[in-house]
Amino acid sequence: MAQKLFTTAEAAKQTGIPEGTIRSWMSRRPGAFTIDVDVVIEKESGRKMWTETGLQALLRERGITEESPEDSSATTLEAMLEPLLEETSKQLAHKFFEQLPLRTLRRIQMMMANPSEEEQQIVQQAVDAAINQGSIALQPQYMRLQPDGD
Repeated sequence: MAQKLFTTAEAAKQTGIPEGTIRSWMSRRPGAFTIDVDVVIEKESGRKMWTETGLQALLRERGITEESPEDSSATTLEAMLEPLLEETSKQLAHKFFEQLPLRTLRRIQMMMANPSEEEQQIVQQAVDAAINQGSIALQPQYMRLQPDGD
């Protein structure tokens, strides 16, 4: 069963949050809503569609915005943390992808030098698949067109 999606206008009606406010939050609070969880972006049109989870996130965001004065310290703390979290997560992602190729290469070398039983099977399956693909590619075209068993 496909999940129900809401346009921004429909999300505004469902939550009571003005459409302009929702659009503003999307651009000014990049960490507040998760793509493909809260918001689905249609590939062809680029239109943002809100999920049920996204409607809940909008209501939570409204609650943060409309906090009473005694809760303003929590809002201030969150406002201070958000840029730090965003920058830190960006730096972590960059470091991860910088180190991934070397770590992957090391892991492959370890698998080849001293593989576990599971790794032996994985390597053998990969080699077999590569040989099969190469064999198919090298067959003359007329052999590929003939049905099996004839």
